[in-house]
Amino acid sequence: MTHVFRQPVTRYLAALGTLLLVCASALTLASETDTAESEEAAFYQWLDELRAQAREAGVSEQTLEQAFSEITPPVKRIIKNDRSQAEVVETYDGYLSRRLSDWKADKGRALMDKHRELLEQVGERYGVQPRFILAIWGMETNYGTFPLKEPVFNVLATLAYDKRRGAYFRKEFLAALKMLDSGFPSYEQMRSSWAGAMGQSQFMPTSYLAYAQDHDGDGKKDIWNNEADVFASIAYYFSVRGWRDDQTWGRPVRLPKGGEQSLPAEQAEGLTPDADCKRFKSLGVWRDLRDWQKLGVRRDDGSDLPDVAIPAALVLADKGDNRGYIVYRNFCTIMSFNPAFKYALSIGLLADELER
Repeated sequence: MTHVFRQPVTRYLAALGTLLLVCASALTLASETDTAESEEAAFYQWLDELRAQAREAGVSEQTLEQAFSEITPPVKRIIKNDRSQAEVVETYDGYLSRRLSDWKADKGRALMDKHRELLEQVGERYGVQPRFILAIWGMETNYGTFPLKEPVFNVLATLAYDKRRGAYFRKEFLAALKMLDSGFPSYEQMRSSWAGAMGQSQFMPTSYLAYAQDHDGDGKKDIWNNEADVFASIAYYFSVRGWRDDQTWGRPVRLPKGGEQSLPAEQAEGLTPDADCKRFKSLGVWRDLRDWQKLGVRRDDGSDLPDVAIPAALVLADKGDNRGYIVYRNFCTIMSFNPAFKYALSIGLLADELER
């Protein structure tokens, strides 16, 4: 008798197990759907509050209608990009080798020749060497050729709603509304990178409002299509942020025998850098350049450092590779454009290549 009933009982248990799995899956799906709907409702409530804040700040209804027309619930791809930026996750060697390509150097030198008169005019007006203006242009958008397709208001809404840097991007969103409300740029022009930076110079909205220049006097601060305005805007940004055209950014150096371990502890007494440099505490101790010479630091080719009395800091590359860079005050200005050592080094090194 046991043998007779075994097969039906087994089938029954199998069917019951399948039914339980289906029910569990359905409950999970329902729970996930409820959660997604709840999160979406919370986002749209937050968006209504943002819209009300903009309206109270005087933004026109026409601008609000345009700006909010393409905003969707937070874009996960954008949030992922914000949490895995190359300046953080890549090694120095990997980051610099990918960005300092032969193409970028060759193209930059050709464009330096093509735009020499304009670059020199802009450089003289703002006190910034043309090679640094060109290096920013090249690194940010491959000299204006990199396509920017993200709707800026959707990008900024996603990042403003995200908790990591929400306050910062909320401010940028409101600044972008102010740009659109002014009549230029147009809504169609306001496409950006995944982080909300716009134009060939990749200015965030607050930077555009503060630093964009109308160099040719046509009534528009056009960092999208006007190279004169692009160059002048970059140069003006640098000049306001304390750039000195009697100095360079720094230089690659050879560490003393014994490498990183032979250098004094960061807590050692040093110079007090100016305010712009002081805020980048991770640059460590600043010393007179001649003191770095005494500590055994040399130019990359082994020759002595310049015999001048200027404050300098030492940036060490990947741990254990014993590579380093002596940097000066202008390095801090580049860091204000993008506060990452690797980025600032890429600008300085590309500018050096453009001078060859």
